[in-house]
Amino acid sequence: MRLARAKKAISDFKKLSNDEILTIDLMICYVEQGVDFTNAYGDISEPFYNSMVSMYANVLRMINGNELLFLKLKKRLERIVTKTSGIGWGFHDDLAYLYTELEAEFQHQ
Repeated sequence: MRLARAKKAISDFKKLSNDEILTIDLMICYVEQGVDFTNAYGDISEPFYNSMVSMYANVLRMINGNELLFLKLKKRLERIVTKTSGIGWGFHDDLAYLYTELEAEFQHQ
């Protein structure tokens, strides 16, 4: 996987489309593919997982404050966390923490 190319493609898409919802979908897809890749081929590396966590965190920042969008994406976001259970480098823990923090924000509204 060429993470830099994928991230650049997402950035280019965001600039060209100016469609926040489709950009978020693409960003989630990036993380989903990273999780599936890890589950299919085994442990990768800390920089790889850091990239996935960073993208996931960016998604959550983009949907923070938009409860309807959160509810629409909730199952996908939860599934990412669930599918990382048992993966090393703190990957699962980081994603679970980020998701729990966002979910708590919506519960307090």
